[in-house]
Amino acid sequence: MAWGYKADNRDTTYKEQILAKVRNALLEKQEALFKDIDQHTETWVPIKEEDGTAVTFAQNFTENRGIFIYLESEREFADCLKQLAPENGWEPLWCTSPAMQALFDKYGISYTTSPEREPKQKLVSLTDCECLLAQTGSILISDALTLTREAYAMPDILLVFATTEQIVGGLKDALLSVEKKYKGNKPSQLSIITGPSRCSDIEQTLVIGASGLRQVAVFLVED
Repeated sequence: MAWGYKADNRDTTYKEQILAKVRNALLEKQEALFKDIDQHTETWVPIKEEDGTAVTFAQNFTENRGIFIYLESEREFADCLKQLAPENGWEPLWCTSPAMQALFDKYGISYTTSPEREPKQKLVSLTDCECLLAQTGSILISDALTLTREAYAMPDILLVFATTEQIVGGLKDALLSVEKKYKGNKPSQLSIITGPSRCSDIEQTLVIGASGLRQVAVFLVED
């Protein structure tokens, strides 16, 4: 013979009434806490007119431990990369972006499409981006450009090619730009990268590049 308790309809109804009262009380408390929040007014500090978006991005990006390199032309970018890659141990450059591969082929820059590396060797990926966000010094990247999310999730060092016309004020402008570019065919993933990775799990001490990206560099080319 099995022993147990079977609730009748009266018990179930009473429990539902109690739960409903609890939910309503929590909802009222939540609404009271956030009733004065303005969700429409811009909260970011306005970009100074004399600085402009380019200078603001450079300042915020470097404050986030990013490496910023300004170049006047595509040719100068190619020459700079040919010099920096062997000096900094960035070879072979891993590149999955068709647009960047075409640029590399144009200027005779060697690259690999495979993320394979020797033990203890740094994995360096170079890609283009959707936008640069001036207000936060961030980079907006999508898998529509790189064809794989690994290109910006796996490397130790991420190098990003961007032009001055890709700099926008903030996230709202960036998303509008992506919406306009792709229309109904939006990328499956958009990622915002703000400098190298940060971790404070050990003794509450901030460590840069402990897990994830160790370095992030932006090559900004005048368009």
